[in-house]
Amino acid sequence: MKNRTTTSPSGMMRIVGASSAGTMLEYYDFFAYVALTGTLTKLFLPASDPVVATLLAAATFGVSYLARPLGTIIFSPMADRIGRKKTFVVTLGVMGVATVAIGCLPTYAAAGSFAPAALLFLRVVQGVGLGGEYGSAVVYVTEHAPAGRRGRYTSVLQSTASVGLLLALVLVSLLKVSLDSAAFAGWGWRVPFLLSAPIVLVATLVRLRMSETPVFTELRNSGQLAKSPLLDTVRTWKSWKAILLATFGAQGGTSVTLYTSIVYMLYFLQTVLKVDETRTNVCLAIAILIAAPCYPLFGALSDRVGRSRVMLLGILLWMVAAYPAFAGIRAAVHSASWTAVTAIITVLAILTAMVMAPLPAFITEQFPPQSRTTGFGFAQQLGNILFGGFLPLISLSLVSWTGNQLAGVGYSIVSLLPCLAVTLFWGVRSERARTARPGASPVPSASAETTGRLLR
Repeated sequence: MKNRTTTSPSGMMRIVGASSAGTMLEYYDFFAYVALTGTLTKLFLPASDPVVATLLAAATFGVSYLARPLGTIIFSPMADRIGRKKTFVVTLGVMGVATVAIGCLPTYAAAGSFAPAALLFLRVVQGVGLGGEYGSAVVYVTEHAPAGRRGRYTSVLQSTASVGLLLALVLVSLLKVSLDSAAFAGWGWRVPFLLSAPIVLVATLVRLRMSETPVFTELRNSGQLAKSPLLDTVRTWKSWKAILLATFGAQGGTSVTLYTSIVYMLYFLQTVLKVDETRTNVCLAIAILIAAPCYPLFGALSDRVGRSRVMLLGILLWMVAAYPAFAGIRAAVHSASWTAVTAIITVLAILTAMVMAPLPAFITEQFPPQSRTTGFGFAQQLGNILFGGFLPLISLSLVSWTGNQLAGVGYSIVSLLPCLAVTLFWGVRSERARTARPGASPVPSASAETTGRLLR
């Protein structure tokens, strides 16, 4: 089997840019939903008790994560059997249609119980699309990336998640500032969801013009595609070891740090500390903007020193910083020191980037190319369910039950303990053993990896 020609840096950036559209849309959508929690709660989930209403909104946010494994089961094996490119064109379409449809929904006042039921259904459809989107995009970039630079290029996908968060925050803030409350409640909240349509259209057209990955092409041409990637992923202990390592050693740490530092942070500021939505959005937007360039830096560092070491340091530093950071934010809010609030959020966002940046390369390197997308999807969705999707709901519930405003961040710190242990005692050792094999490089090229696995 011939080694492929190395993709040029400019070619890699085009590949990364096209692949990143889905990631940006994913985070744009879910943070638009979070940023609009107060409005959506009043329009779709009326309740006499505001605490109950907020918890219902957080639960609706988390429900899409329960649907993601279904999307993984449907779309990830498809990516391993018919192609990475074809699959992430389909998943982007599913995700985009559901997002735009949310912007077209009638409210509870107009349609009664149909409104929250339809919102819940569309959140499930979004989850199904997302369950296959990100894994296909990551594998697509990974299998084009040159040797020794997987961490750098795949971490850009993670940084575009920050772009999606930032766009959602900025757009929602501008709408709230420029519209009066009646106009915003009447139609302004729909704009962020409807604007997904042009993003999806452009991204779909770009993806349709892209070529399949060299690794998948080699597998297909040599007749080595897996007949059942799903069964290959779940039927052996070796596969489950890879799934568990990726789930607890990478995805768990990413889910906890991201959803606490950004998503729960918004709930904490608005619901717990009663900061107005616009000020909250501005503080978070600035922090996200400052932290975004750190992703490729940490990704490139993981190419040099190892994925597990970078993630381990990020998890450890985040655990040490989180509780005093939230306590400091509370004190800064009470003294109306918004610069301090923004600076503290920025520190947590940068530490989150240290955990998140190596994740795509780390997980893809755990699985053979024949079932790589399926393995990636399983690990990611399992980690999201266990650690991420319902973290805001659990954290808010703990604050409500205990009366302790910092109880939520305490839950996040405890949740990271198994991630820290797995990364320290299993991830670092596993990575060291893999790179210590004779002739092995820290991050082998895609074609060399494919050839080696096929000849075994």
